[in-house]
Formats: sequence, C-alpha cells, structure tokens
Amino acid sequence: MLETVRSFVIDLFESHRTRKIGFISGLITGAAILTIGFFNTLFIFLCGVIGLFVGSRFDSKDDLVEKILHKLDEVLPEKIQRW
Repeated sequence: MLETVRSFVIDLFESHRTRKIGFISGLITGAAILTIGFFNTLFIFLCGVIGLFVGSRFDSKDDLVEKILHKLDEVLPEKIQRW
C-alpha cells in the first residue's frame, strides 16, 4: 500500500505540472485565507493580477505609459490636461 501511494505521488509530481501548480496555489490561497482573512487575500490576489497585467504589457513592448496618458487626456477636463 505504501509503495502504491509513493508511486502515485512520484507520478503526480513528474508528469502532471498543471495539477502541481493548482495544488500548490490552492494550498497557498487556503493558508492565506486562514491567516490573514478572505478580503485581505482577495486584495493581494487582485494586486497580483494587476501587476501581472502591467508586467505583460511592458514585456510585449507596448507603450503603456503613453496609452495611459492619452486616455487620461481624453477623460480629464481641459483645465487639468497636460497640454
């Protein structure tokens, strides 16, 4: 029985990467919810997602700063615009 469990665990960690990532992220999320609370964990998760989005934009060589400034120029009234 112990050998069967051992071979299952070895097979799981050698061949199923997405299962490993899901398992580990589930453990980390559960531990974070238990220790710091649900809404704090949700806030940290959202900050991570925003950081991932911004980082992927910088990696893809998009001029993110210029796009943000252009969008702000469209939204803000004329008195507050840069030029």
